[in-house]
Formats: sequence, C-alpha cells, structure tokens
Amino acid sequence: MGTNRNKAGQRSRRFTAGERFYRVMRLRLIIPMIRSRQPPENTARAVAVGLLWAFTPTFGVQMALTCVHWYIARTFFKRDFNLVVALAWTWVTNLFTVPICYYTFFLTGQIMLGRWNDLTGFSSFQKFWVTAMGETGGDPTSLQAWEIYFSIIVEGWGLALLVGSIPFAILGYICGYHWTLRMVRRWRAARLEERRQKAAARRLADTV
Repeated sequence: MGTNRNKAGQRSRRFTAGERFYRVMRLRLIIPMIRSRQPPENTARAVAVGLLWAFTPTFGVQMALTCVHWYIARTFFKRDFNLVVALAWTWVTNLFTVPICYYTFFLTGQIMLGRWNDLTGFSSFQKFWVTAMGETGGDPTSLQAWEIYFSIIVEGWGLALLVGSIPFAILGYICGYHWTLRMVRRWRAARLEERRQKAAARRLADTV
C-alpha cells in the first residue's frame, strides 16, 4: 500500500517550469541526438549546423535555411548530416529565448561597429519615433517616415543584429560540434560496455 501511494504521489507531482523546460529540451534535443544511428561525426555536424542557424537573426526561416544548407552540403561537398537533428537544434532560439538572443546580438553588433554612443539603440528608435509622429516628417504614414524607418532597420538595427550574431554563430558551430562528438561517443561507449556486461552475466549464469 505504501509503495502504491508513493508511486501515485510521484505521478501526481507537478513539475516546476524549469523542470518542464529541461524535460522538453531533453526529449526534443538530447535524446534524438544520442540515439541517432548515423556516425558520431554526422550527428555532430547536424547539431553544429542547427546552432549555426539558431544564432543568426533569421527566426522564422531558420529551418528552411537549414534544409538548404543540408542539400548543398550533401550534394556538392559530400558532407552529409542528420537533417532531423539539425532542424531540432535550430529551436534553441524560440519564442521565449529569441528576444534575449536578439538583444544580445544587437548590443554585440553595436560594440563591434564602434557605436559606443548608442549601445542600446535608443537614439535610432527616438529618431524614427519623432519622424513617424510627424514632428519632422508630417504624417506618420508618409513616405519619408517609412524611408527613415527602413534605413534604420537595414543600416542600424539590422546591421548590428547581423554583425553581432556572427561570433555567436561561429562559436555555436564549433562548440556544438565538439561537445556533441564527445557526448555521442561517450554514450555509445557506455552502451557498448553495458551490453558486454549483460552478455558476460548471461554466460556466467548459463555455466552455473
């Protein structure tokens, strides 16, 4: 009776937000990675490519870009990788993490571009807001307001985002590759050793 109550209590226990996040990440990212039947190098490239596109300001088209990357790498460079695993790892940047990542990219880009006087981008935003509200450009629907807006996005925020994402994309690719390669090899070695021990135990039991 006590054992049954303990099991029921464990099933009914509610997981915290952090625990749920960890369980989802493990189910969607880690398990497909370590259980892939392809060579470790193949899986490592998959995670690396997924992280490469995850850490670029391309949210919404990351999966499409990963598919293009896979086709080009496989067709022209003979460097195949597990597409399913790569697509899964692009979701490191998702609806919850993308605001933090993009703002980090932006600040990094502002620093790399030497824009020390406007690290937060507030001056650029204020310039657009003033123009759009009509203080300098008249009607906020005017062509001038939108010309300034797009120039800020492309030359200001957009450029800073793109430039600032480059170090993270490169670091994600390199670290993702080596971390995955080491983890997959270690997991497979552990599984092989486990099978050997079970086989030895069965042989020992048969001889008794």
